[in-house]
Amino acid sequence: MSVGQRWGVAVLLLALVLIVATFPMRLALAWSGATDAGVTAREVRGSVWAGELVDARLGALPLGTVQASLSPLALLGGDTELVFSRADQRLGALAGRLHGSNPRGVSDVNGTTTMSGGLGMIPVDTIRFEGATLRFDARGRCTSASGRIQLAVSAPIAGLDLSRGLAGPLSCANGRAQAALASQSGMERLTLSFDGSGAYRARLAINVDRDPAMAAALATLGFKAGSGGFVLATTGRF
Repeated sequence: MSVGQRWGVAVLLLALVLIVATFPMRLALAWSGATDAGVTAREVRGSVWAGELVDARLGALPLGTVQASLSPLALLGGDTELVFSRADQRLGALAGRLHGSNPRGVSDVNGTTTMSGGLGMIPVDTIRFEGATLRFDARGRCTSASGRIQLAVSAPIAGLDLSRGLAGPLSCANGRAQAALASQSGMERLTLSFDGSGAYRARLAINVDRDPAMAAALATLGFKAGSGGFVLATTGRF
């Protein structure tokens, strides 16, 4: 290769590096599959390596303003992986990875976010992730789930204070992601399952321990007597 050819290759490589380094994050979101995975934002700023998503959401979950970048190592392997993080004194820290490739989903998520609208009739206020991983195949079936989540119920239910939350592990069950959560006393249990489209089923069971006043109060809220106590079942979409 002549000196002129080597210079030509070097210039071409430099041009490619500059193009990639300045590639807009807003275009990269659609290309990476993040948009298909439910990521939206009021405004997207910066490049693919140093972007910012203003008022971002993952489905119905508000993420706030997060810093985001595509992982170069994942790109080398033919995958798309968006690394995101938030350092907000008011909302708290949140960080993780969003995968647009099959299996798509999230991994290594830690931190807290609010839950817009709760879980239907179950007034969940916030969700806390602890090393959470959730991946789904092209059909929306759960392929892997690990880590833990904690849900805090803001409003008292028949006088019960569940603000300390119900916590438990994540797993895959019958093709759906599932979280089997319990309060610190173990008297309240919440089973939450959902698929890759975000369609969920939630079942909150409260052991009234033969307390007729509590049973009557729960019945007025729509709870039904069932196995494990009084049960409230709801469905919806994140």
